Amino acid sequence: MLATAARQLRYVTTVLSGGRFDVKALRSMVTDLRQTLDELGEPGEGADEMLPGGGGVDDPEIRRSMADRRLRQAIRQAARHTPYYRQWFDEHGVDPSRIGLDQLHQVASTPKTALRGAGPAFVSERSEPVLMAQTTGTTGTPTVVWFSRYELELSAALSAISYLMVGGVRSHHVSMSCVSSRATVGMISVQQALSLVGAGFVAQGLVDPGIALDRLATPLHLPGKSPHITDLYTVPSYLGALVQRAERDGWQARDFGLRQILTGAEILTDALRERVDEMFGVPVSDVYGMTELVPTTGLVCAEQHLHLASEQAHFEVLALDADTPVTAGEIGELVATPYAPYRDTTLLVRYRTGDLVRRLPDEPYGCELAQLPATSPIVGRAKTFGGGPTARDILEVLQGVREIPLPTRYALSGDPLKPLLHVVAPPGAALLGRIEERAADRSLQVAGIVLAEDAGDLPEPCRVRADLYEHSFETSQS
Repeated sequence: MLATAARQLRYVTTVLSGGRFDVKALRSMVTDLRQTLDELGEPGEGADEMLPGGGGVDDPEIRRSMADRRLRQAIRQAARHTPYYRQWFDEHGVDPSRIGLDQLHQVASTPKTALRGAGPAFVSERSEPVLMAQTTGTTGTPTVVWFSRYELELSAALSAISYLMVGGVRSHHVSMSCVSSRATVGMISVQQALSLVGAGFVAQGLVDPGIALDRLATPLHLPGKSPHITDLYTVPSYLGALVQRAERDGWQARDFGLRQILTGAEILTDALRERVDEMFGVPVSDVYGMTELVPTTGLVCAEQHLHLASEQAHFEVLALDADTPVTAGEIGELVATPYAPYRDTTLLVRYRTGDLVRRLPDEPYGCELAQLPATSPIVGRAKTFGGGPTARDILEVLQGVREIPLPTRYALSGDPLKPLLHVVAPPGAALLGRIEERAADRSLQVAGIVLAEDAGDLPEPCRVRADLYEHSFETSQS
């Protein structure tokens, strides 16, 4: 017990001070936590301090002081040890040692194109890169991020703690991943984290939905494990494909043993969540994360706020065309500066994620994650936003019409503020009328709606992560 308390204290001290983590001690904390949960059924005193937002610091001035110190440390390291930021600070005559929260506006944001075009220039000269990870590239050229062994082990340990404390994962559970195998760092982190927890892991990939459904329904017959796969990790577009295939083939919730589904990387609508509940009868958690920010994550709460791990990174919501904050209620781009204790290889300052959110009022959120800063959930991508309806607005309308095939495919044309909406759906005046009626009910600002029989008929390509299919010789029973 004394050793456990000492490790917890060391962890909290590291979080508060901004020092480098002892990953071996973190793994031992996971073992301690597992044993406590097995014996008592609950985490025990002080365990909540290991979660994002923990640490017992409630005073806003103290939190701000800590954030200022972490930000200064991250900027100094980036300016000293990466060619990109060293050159930027030299060229613009800005002293990085003087940059904190109040001076951050003096530093230009980092566009995603810069990282894509000069990835090695963002790698710290003091790091030991061991893994090159790429984004899936559904919105353009993949972005390359390098990771060290320390970062990978830290991500796995932190994820294991989160799985135990937040996800309720135990050693008898078995998780199945239906994400692209190109999501390298995410796959490695999940597998290693579940290994620390003692849970099973199935890397199914983005195969034909019928194969995935068969795998979910097939008994495991493994010693010490649940009869069926219990947890599913996937992206919303593929989840939609699973729901549609399951509906078509007559599957029912009792055919599976799922207890929860976790999605991320795309927009999860209330309409899709409702269909998932009807088909699988389990909750769906909406998680935010991206390769460039690992291990920093976010979670959408029951009140539909996206809460971000503020002790791991500094977040801003900036205008799309300027490095200035948007006001409450406005849509802006999520911008992040990961803190030094969590990153030592690819270092980023004011990185534009490409994800759009709506800034929330600066007031108590009144939800279960109120201790963490929050924005709205992701509403779209900066690259495709023209100032009119957001991707979330459109998807909520379309996914609420059951005749429209999943995953949803659409495109916009004409006036960006009030565009023409092209939708892949079976032709017919009755269906078009239902879509128009739902669009009107939700005040979707479009000039009109046009049905397209095939994705090739859309004026612009509509890429979703479910398209990153991985061919298999295995065939589904259907």
